[in-house]
Amino acid sequence: MHRLVLLAALFAIPHAALAADPPACQPSVEGRLELIDFDSESFPGARKLRVWLPQGYDPAKRYPVLYMLDGQNLFDRCTGYGNQEWTADEVASQAIARGDIPPLYIVGIDNGGARRAREYLPYPDPFNADAASVEGQKLAAMLRDEVLPLIGKRYAVREDRDGRALGGSSYGGVATLQVILTHPDLFGGALIESPSLQVGNGQLLRDTEHVVALPDRVFIGMGGAELQTSPHAGATERAQAARFNAGAVAGARTLAANLSASLLPSATKLVVAPNAHHNEAAWAARLPEALRFLFGAPPQARR
Repeated sequence: MHRLVLLAALFAIPHAALAADPPACQPSVEGRLELIDFDSESFPGARKLRVWLPQGYDPAKRYPVLYMLDGQNLFDRCTGYGNQEWTADEVASQAIARGDIPPLYIVGIDNGGARRAREYLPYPDPFNADAASVEGQKLAAMLRDEVLPLIGKRYAVREDRDGRALGGSSYGGVATLQVILTHPDLFGGALIESPSLQVGNGQLLRDTEHVVALPDRVFIGMGGAELQTSPHAGATERAQAARFNAGAVAGARTLAANLSASLLPSATKLVVAPNAHHNEAAWAARLPEALRFLFGAPPQARR
């Protein structure tokens, strides 16, 4: 029972929208961030897009775009769960200034709060009783028919496949993987952080066997200590966490191997950070490398 409670908290709670207003804090956004409200036809309820624009952007030019799920947690600790954030704005600004990547937009797509698991997962999660009913197959339609056209009308973004990537973490990583498996024509890159590969009792991982087509670049990140235990945890709980963490890393390696074996050439990169946890700090630490891989000089694809 303790193991199931720990795992449900790991995947479902830290990255959902806050149920109440966050405590007053100093916003941490760097650069220009614009908010767009829209009503989705794919899922119920109003939605928010958080559009980060690169410094000195020129509306006459067309820029690549990174679309990210769980948009609340990307740019501002005041909107992220527990005042955590990816620091995506700071990381991207620094990468652009160094010349690692070209100027780009980052579009954060807010999750559906209490509906997050339902809307992101293609299969139920055996570790989360709240994720027994899922509609994740609809997410690709929301992206294709609603989000991409809306951003394309309002901003000077590249609208070709190679000019855009999709990313997410945890259940957002699952959703990203599901989208690129079922709609490989939508995005030229994918950022998959700490994916919850246990969904469907492992079915999502099995879905990656014998893949034909993928985005040109797929970055996968995983920590070696995704599941943390309390300093007061007993030997049994620590052993369960160690077993889970070893399984998470093994799953990520299997995922990377399966995607690397796609019939059509695709470049896949796996980064395992041995001591990293399942949180925004870990994903922020790997983001510079992910941005370089996805938007920098072309990687050497498998021949």
